[in-house]
Amino acid sequence: MKKQLILFSLMLLSMVAVAQKQTVTGTVSDATGEPLIGATVREVGNLTNGTITNYDGQFTLSVAKGATLEVSYVGYTSQKLAAAGSPLTVVLKEDAAMLDEVVVTGYTGTQVRSRSTNSIAKVDNKKMTVGVFSNPGQALSGAVSGLRVTQTSGNPGATPNIVLRGGTNLDGSGAPLVIIDGQIRLSLSDINPEDIEDMQVMKDAGATAIYGARANNGVILITTKKGQSGQSEINFKAKVGVNYLNNAYQFEDAAGYLNWMRTAYVKSANIWSKADGTPQGYANTSGLTGTQPYGTGNAYFAADGVTPLVNTTNSVFSTMYYDPKYDFLLNQGWQKMKDPVWDFMKKSNPNAGEYLIFKNTTPADFNFVNPSTSQDYNLNMSGGNDKGHYYAGIGYNYSQGLPISSFYKRYSFLLNGDYKIKPWLTSISSFNYGRANWQSMPGSQGDEANYFSRILSVPPTIRYTNEDGTPRLGNNAGDGNQSFQPDQFFRFNQTDKFTMNQAFKVDFTKSLYLRMAANWYYSEGYYESFNKDYQTSPTAFNRDRSTSGSFDRGFDQTYNAVLNYEKQLNDHYLAVMLGTEYYDSFGYGISAWGSGAATDDFRDLSLTSSDKDKRGMDSYHTQQRILSFFGRANYDYLGKYILSAVVRRDGYSRLLDNRWGTFPGVSAAWMFSKESFMQNQNIISFGKLKASYGLNGNVSGVGAYELQGSYVGSTKYNGQSTFVLGSVPNPGLRWEKSRTLEFGLDLSYLENRYSTNFTVYDRLTSDKFASLSLPISSGISSIRTNNGSFRNRGLEIELAAKLIQMKNLNWSVNANISYNKNTVVSLPYNGLPLNRQGAFQVYTGNGNDLVYVGGYQEGQEPGVLYVFQAEGIYKSESEIPSNMVVKTTNFFGSNTRPLYGKDNWNAMTEAEKIASKGFPIQPGDVKWKDVNGDNIIDDYDLVKAGNTTPHWFGGLNSTLNYKNFSLYAAFDYALGFYMMDYRLPWILANAQGTYNMTTDVNDTWTPENPNAKYPTYMWADQLGKGNYRNSTLFTYRGDYLSFRQVSLTYTFPRALINKAKIEKLDLSVTGQNLGYLTAAKTLANPEKGGGVQDAGYSLPRILTFGVNITF
Repeated sequence: MKKQLILFSLMLLSMVAVAQKQTVTGTVSDATGEPLIGATVREVGNLTNGTITNYDGQFTLSVAKGATLEVSYVGYTSQKLAAAGSPLTVVLKEDAAMLDEVVVTGYTGTQVRSRSTNSIAKVDNKKMTVGVFSNPGQALSGAVSGLRVTQTSGNPGATPNIVLRGGTNLDGSGAPLVIIDGQIRLSLSDINPEDIEDMQVMKDAGATAIYGARANNGVILITTKKGQSGQSEINFKAKVGVNYLNNAYQFEDAAGYLNWMRTAYVKSANIWSKADGTPQGYANTSGLTGTQPYGTGNAYFAADGVTPLVNTTNSVFSTMYYDPKYDFLLNQGWQKMKDPVWDFMKKSNPNAGEYLIFKNTTPADFNFVNPSTSQDYNLNMSGGNDKGHYYAGIGYNYSQGLPISSFYKRYSFLLNGDYKIKPWLTSISSFNYGRANWQSMPGSQGDEANYFSRILSVPPTIRYTNEDGTPRLGNNAGDGNQSFQPDQFFRFNQTDKFTMNQAFKVDFTKSLYLRMAANWYYSEGYYESFNKDYQTSPTAFNRDRSTSGSFDRGFDQTYNAVLNYEKQLNDHYLAVMLGTEYYDSFGYGISAWGSGAATDDFRDLSLTSSDKDKRGMDSYHTQQRILSFFGRANYDYLGKYILSAVVRRDGYSRLLDNRWGTFPGVSAAWMFSKESFMQNQNIISFGKLKASYGLNGNVSGVGAYELQGSYVGSTKYNGQSTFVLGSVPNPGLRWEKSRTLEFGLDLSYLENRYSTNFTVYDRLTSDKFASLSLPISSGISSIRTNNGSFRNRGLEIELAAKLIQMKNLNWSVNANISYNKNTVVSLPYNGLPLNRQGAFQVYTGNGNDLVYVGGYQEGQEPGVLYVFQAEGIYKSESEIPSNMVVKTTNFFGSNTRPLYGKDNWNAMTEAEKIASKGFPIQPGDVKWKDVNGDNIIDDYDLVKAGNTTPHWFGGLNSTLNYKNFSLYAAFDYALGFYMMDYRLPWILANAQGTYNMTTDVNDTWTPENPNAKYPTYMWADQLGKGNYRNSTLFTYRGDYLSFRQVSLTYTFPRALINKAKIEKLDLSVTGQNLGYLTAAKTLANPEKGGGVQDAGYSLPRILTFGVNITF
């Protein structure tokens, strides 16, 4: 009976316990009705019991009867409510105190941005997930104020140049420190953008001082993806894109080429005539009948008149005098035209042919894969609970380049996990692997400028195929048909990068914990090259069979221990962090090369010739270490008055007597919107003033062993090898130091629908490294010293607006505007005014007074462009000045001829004219600006076009959501700089002498076109009149607006996909690199800047189709 009574009592108690539990369901959304995905729902008083909302903002949670729920989401005010009346509808409101995202402050520290005292910017994740990128750097254009990202090449594996706030080097360079999950990386290359959870940029020294020695150019902090509690999922993304050639130059076809080229030779040989009528010029017209691209001395048949010629110098080009025996070629695509210089040719040869026959070839058709393709696939899974979390992802990217044989391929794997081993002990582990293979350019032409200009400007009369379709080389291996023999050039490039992190977090109390971490970064690269026998010209081969191989390996170790304490005492909040870190980087490599292998099948170095000078090898090793101690303290009173201080002390093995440096930083903020005087208004929702000051160090560019001095091998003495001093010891070199002072104002308006952030900064880098020249008698050319300082000053503005907030329609816009100007403050003393380096003289405009400009000079901005100013083109004889003299100048490696005005020319005897090697100024020549008014144009008459680095730059992005559709657009821009096109004047100057011209030639001066934009088209203008010298004719404002990305996404309703166990399904179409709005239309890449710009690998236009599916 007792047993039955006990059993009954237990059943009753369990029924009571069950009755005390209840299941609560509900939906969490924002004020517009948009579901909040990933909002946290917890039971108050039982923090281990919680969940997060799904993709529809829904949740289900079992709680005690009568419990209270707390619902929270980053950027919104937390809300508590009774767990009654299921299903619950929870609407969260945005909170000014949590308006912005959480920012990382270094060493796993975090802070809500609205409470941050520093300039730390978060990159919108959409920038990296929209479109296809081989590395995340390509997605950063216009993403962060103050961060200038220039994509200088369309090569799929190219890493853009990234400079923060103007850089700390005199030339405006200086890349930020890149840290991924606590481990330093050299760059953003070979990183899968899909693995990134969060990317932030630390800008001011008050924040970056925590990273001390290497952070004077800012810090890019990347956190990879982790699992989330209460949510497990599998996600697959696939993107396929087509890449289209985007070339700035449009070239003439064969008929146009022959017309302009043959005419140019005649004009260049007939500039003026002697008294007896003998023409004078600088061109030789014998090429008009020679075996030239434009000449008629080419042949189709051998001497027997039957056998087609193959691989002969006289059959490379197709131009010939027309003969009826070639009529069959007209049926095979060849063309016929009247010789544009027939009248001239008849004077020396009455039997000269009237018509030409030729084949039109478009070089781009043989040298590009257009369009090429890109593929990007990612599969990941993640999940977690109150004990631990996991994330695993694998990715593959293949991007085909536009040049023949070029590609980039990346494999990636990421595994992140954490587990609470004990209530007081948590293990955090990460493993990241990336492999990259690539071939940037074909083995026969590795120069991007040449590939995208010379190869395209090969004369279109060239023959790249025989009439039976078999391929031909063309004129030579470098400029000719790149698809002719790509298999003769073996190239293999591979890097493997492993990042392994293990950390333990020890919770001593709720307020005190210790985090100990070990980070290993292991990288290696293998590079191999082998040239088989290949044709260098139609009649010659290279049979060196040169081969080379190299291997590099690096192992970076970072160990740190960080103790954190935080405490809230009524209205006071205090957080203190103390830490120490040890960094060791060791690298070594070996390389070898050889030639003379017996056959094309022998690629191994051991099979190359052992003859003298046929083989070589080398090796290297390097190691550096840093020991650091650091700390940070944050104080917050009433959530209104915030103070932060950091300090770091680094000891760096690269330096000797001055290894240790101390780098402090301090910052403060006042959230004045919480003051009582701000409570009775509804305009400003949030307001904060902030200021910071800090110091960073730098030793970049100093070799691991440079300051210890070196010995180098010299000539043998008495049959023995000798060594001499290569560089002297330099133990006194000190750190470069960058101190930054900054002030900021953050504002939000009208219930946080609009926000503006303003920041002004002044960064002064002192003790700049500089090379001091030594007397020749010392035997050492120079030594590195601390001498010089450099300043960056600027303004950054961030704007955000939620323009439309409705249930089915939302539109938000974000923009940033940055201004920066660099100034050289001081330089090493060299006895010259302003200690100038590399400057040159020009007229001031005040008579014959001269001034030094360009180069580096104290008190001046580096990077200015000086060119000749073209004031027009002489349209007729009446416009030509009487006494003008245009002196010779050098461009494209040659000296031009002097030019003379009418009276000067007429005053010269015939013998003097010939002896001067000069020419008269004629209609069609350029009217140059005479700065000092002396009727002489010389190299002092250069004028300032402008600075070569943009002063203003930034970006803008827009997100428009309507029901299940989302339209995203991103733009970036730069303003206030100038560039000169190097390649177009090279083409229009006919500087190569035989190559094709762009269609711009149709806007050159002729008697029929006196109002043309460009001067007369002549042969090899650099040997003649110099009309196509560096001038304002080819100088443009570099200002541009880039249409970077436009993407349309459709999200399927869950009702349609739930039956297939699908949580989310998106389809997207994206356009990337759609073009520039700019005056510099002939430049391959206006964002490259830098003054004089050659041709290059322009960014391809990309159309990408994507699918994103989550289970």
